[in-house]
Amino acid sequence: MPPGIALARCSSGGTEQSLAEVERLAGELRQPFYKWYARLGRAMLAILRGVPDAEAETFAAFELGTAGGQADAANAFGAQVYVLRSNQGRLGELLDMICANADAQPHIPGWRAALARAYCETDQTAEVRAQLDALRAGGFDYPPNFTWTGTMTALSEVVSDLQDRPAAAELYERLRPVAKQAEAMGNIASQGSYGQYCGMLAACLGRWDDAERHFTDALAMNERLGARPSIVRTRRAWVSMLLDRNAPGDRERAAELIAAGRAEAEQLGMARELVRFEHLSARVSA
Repeated sequence: MPPGIALARCSSGGTEQSLAEVERLAGELRQPFYKWYARLGRAMLAILRGVPDAEAETFAAFELGTAGGQADAANAFGAQVYVLRSNQGRLGELLDMICANADAQPHIPGWRAALARAYCETDQTAEVRAQLDALRAGGFDYPPNFTWTGTMTALSEVVSDLQDRPAAAELYERLRPVAKQAEAMGNIASQGSYGQYCGMLAACLGRWDDAERHFTDALAMNERLGARPSIVRTRRAWVSMLLDRNAPGDRERAAELIAAGRAEAEQLGMARELVRFEHLSARVSA
């Protein structure tokens, strides 16, 4: 089973086994592609888990791919660095690269969705809306190919931040069938449970019970996968939902999630998430 499929089925152990098998076969076959493919998988897991050597693994995979003449080495590297910098709160550093890719590859909506999210992470609201409007013109009806997952997760973040309910309704119907799966872009990148994104969209729509169920499932899945950056984001998104709902006990639960999320974000160096938690803490205290 390919590592990305094992991960999508929420099997961390299966992913490790698949990668070990790919590495074994790559050694036997001595084919540059398979060596690169295996190294990509190692970088994917390192980023997913937020381990200290994730960046080194990412650059090592890129160097192996370019040395072996892999045509997709640059795009794979760009996708992995995107997730890395997103985790670090440094997406602004990639704006020029993402914009260039979106212009050069208009047939890949994932780049424009990534650009919208990068603008969102750097608080450039007018630019976010421009990119979202361009994507909305296509009806968010993207074929279920290799780039679908990155496109949909980036858009979910964006429309949730903008509280764009019409867009959230469309995206939620497309993502809900995979809510109990883990997001994986082949053997390149994963941002944990789809349930987090479904929860954010459901919360945007005021579907509180659905959102809570999605966040509960997402946190449990991300913990099973050891997906620490995704655990941080799930807690942060859950807090936002609790404060929006503001039912009895929600503020107390939000405070607990903030404390746990902030502690993990500090350990991982997730600067943007720390800012978000500060804003949420202010809402709890208000």
